[in-house]
Amino acid sequence: MTSKIAPFFILTGPPGSGKTTLIQALAPHVATVPEVARRVLAAQRKIGGTATGEQNPEAFVQHMLDLALADYATAKEPTVFDRAIPDLLAFCSYYQLPDQMVRAAIQSHRYQPRVFFLPSWPEIYETDAERRLDVEGAKAFGALTRAAYHQSGYTLIDVSNASVAARCAFVLANLEI
Repeated sequence: MTSKIAPFFILTGPPGSGKTTLIQALAPHVATVPEVARRVLAAQRKIGGTATGEQNPEAFVQHMLDLALADYATAKEPTVFDRAIPDLLAFCSYYQLPDQMVRAAIQSHRYQPRVFFLPSWPEIYETDAERRLDVEGAKAFGALTRAAYHQSGYTLIDVSNASVAARCAFVLANLEI
């Protein structure tokens, strides 16, 4: 894979910061890709699989990496990703796993250099079948995510805690398509 920067944009941040809702609001305006962690967890729970953070974090991260690489390979136009390959560094750090494969994928699969970062938002935070961290755990994971993007050479653009419409307008106005 080349290190050429694709017309791909990333929306990231801690769990429960409104990324999924914002991706859904962006979908009528630009191609989007849903979060790999949620898709892997849902698939594993559906089949009774063990590639989850609680049961087999190494397999969980590998499944996410495989899916993120496939998403990257199949996107053909300007696209906004709900999390992306660099997020997997945060997962590796969280689970204390080796990260060489993730770092190699980050180097060979580049996204636009400016990444939209949604901060922790305790007022809207909810747990669900895939999101089991408490709000403090989500904040801590957000700090790991922020560090992962800095380590990977990306610039974070903070998206304020505002209405979905305001966040959507901000992201659309700042996409460099």
